[in-house]
Parts: sequence; C-alpha cells; structure tokens
Amino acid sequence: MKRKKTNINLDAIKAMRRGGREAEMELLGPGFHAINRTYKSKKTYTRKEKHKGLNG
Repeated sequence: MKRKKTNINLDAIKAMRRGGREAEMELLGPGFHAINRTYKSKKTYTRKEKHKGLNG
C-alpha cells in the first residue's frame, strides 16, 4: 500500500499562529496571562496586610 501524501503549507500555519499571538498581545498586553484560573476561597489564610481585617 502506498501512503497518501498531503501537501501542507507550513508557512501559512506559522503565519496564522503568529497573527493569533499578536492579536492576543494587543488585547492583554505583554507577558504571560493565565486563561483558566483556579478558584481562591475567601477563607484561605493569607498574611498580607491588605487582606487582614477583611472579615472583621
């Protein structure tokens, strides 16, 4: 059996990925931005001053 050859234009794929990255940079700015974040409970203990006295 002969394998079927598929002609994939890698330059087009690279260009689409680059365009997607540039569009995301325009929306969110530079740096890493998590898409899915875990839920942080209000009951979670933290030592930061800005969180002390939050619940009385």
